[in-house]
Amino acid sequence: MQITESSFLIFFIAVLLVHRLLQGQHGWQKLALTVASYYFYATYDWRFLGLLLALTAINFVAGDMVVRASSVRHKRWSIAAAVILSMAILAYFKYLNFFGEMVNSLARVLGGGSLVPYVDVILPVGISFMTFQAITYPIDLYYGRLKQPYSLLDFSLFIAFFPRLLAGPIVPAAQFLPQLETVAPRVSADQRFDGVALIMLGLFKKIVLADILGSHLVNPAFEDPDAYSSLFLWVALFGYSFQVYLDLSGYSDMAIGAARMLGYELPSNFNRPYLATSIASFWRRWHITMSSFFRNYLYIPLASAWQAPVTVNLLIVFVAIGLWHGAGMNFVVYGLIHGSFVAWERYRKDERKRHGLAPKEYEGAALVGRIMMVFSIVVLSRILFRSPDFDSAAHYVSLMLSSPSSAFPLSKGALFALLAAALLHFSPQRWRDAFVRTLSGQSERKLGLGFVAILYVSMMFTQSSGGFIYFRF
Repeated sequence: MQITESSFLIFFIAVLLVHRLLQGQHGWQKLALTVASYYFYATYDWRFLGLLLALTAINFVAGDMVVRASSVRHKRWSIAAAVILSMAILAYFKYLNFFGEMVNSLARVLGGGSLVPYVDVILPVGISFMTFQAITYPIDLYYGRLKQPYSLLDFSLFIAFFPRLLAGPIVPAAQFLPQLETVAPRVSADQRFDGVALIMLGLFKKIVLADILGSHLVNPAFEDPDAYSSLFLWVALFGYSFQVYLDLSGYSDMAIGAARMLGYELPSNFNRPYLATSIASFWRRWHITMSSFFRNYLYIPLASAWQAPVTVNLLIVFVAIGLWHGAGMNFVVYGLIHGSFVAWERYRKDERKRHGLAPKEYEGAALVGRIMMVFSIVVLSRILFRSPDFDSAAHYVSLMLSSPSSAFPLSKGALFALLAAALLHFSPQRWRDAFVRTLSGQSERKLGLGFVAILYVSMMFTQSSGGFIYFRF
């Protein structure tokens, strides 16, 4: 059940109605939402429910052991067991063949044959998101971010909550579970309006812009780069950066909007990342909840437990971020590139501080130039993100520099989507605020008609919505 399909709309309306009917019976509300979330995940493949149950059981038991343990050592062993078991599940489904190929490559270098056979494993949708959120529970209990353990029902809903189950935002246990402590307030008209507005915005980003960029521009260029001119390949690469932003931020908008209509708050996931003036700033603006997870649950513990240079810790974290996006050496290099830039920026910042200089500020033309430079670095590194392997990435780069073809079939739809994406991202914030104020003054009838209009336009532009890029993560 794709979140952009009419079947999801029917499902969500049914969930809203049941949720409203159970108002004042919070336990039954939570049970209904948990059942609905499990049903939603089962529509992708019912076998995935076993994974959901396993991650829930492992980390719930670990959390209980952390609370009951009589010593710090036992608490740490409980956390270690939960993290190892959870990551083992993730590694089996996502990284088994990647590490197997590394072993086989080493064996061939040493003169032997392949040692690890290829295993055809189905990758469960959103497995990384579920795994990372699950392990935050025992960790947050250990560090006191959660003041008390929660019931199995509450924890099950936290793991399976369908609006953000498949592609985030990544919400730590300490940020979501306290919302389940007391009886949920009646959902206000403002929450309903905000939720509908976010869902409409997300649908527009995903179906009208991201899917058109993918089908009309990005996919043709990367599937057969030899057929197009260098200029077209450059445009397609920039188009891909807008596509992946609109795709994930569109899902995040819909997830936050759907949760808000149910009375729950999910954190913002994007803050116009392509306006960043450094790579570090980009990662504070891009997929904010994922970046926060790696900072709080990997970088900080790593820095406190292992007295390695900051540069080493940063590279480890960014390699992990790269591998989170995909099991391949191209993703490892992708992480190393970003980690190297962040480490260099950190070094320059520390040097300025050591010499008594204030952090560097950019204004006017210097600000524009800095934003363009950082944006270009992000765009160029995404060749590794989009290409299936190194050879494909190298071939694409060579054609970007010198392609024998002169074909430049930029369709009107792709041009519209590209310009609209740039306007949506780079337009002044005051324009957005004015648009929201205008929407807030409209009647529910007009908002409903607008919602239907966006769905209709979406169907005009595409016969079927493409899958979300981040579902495979």
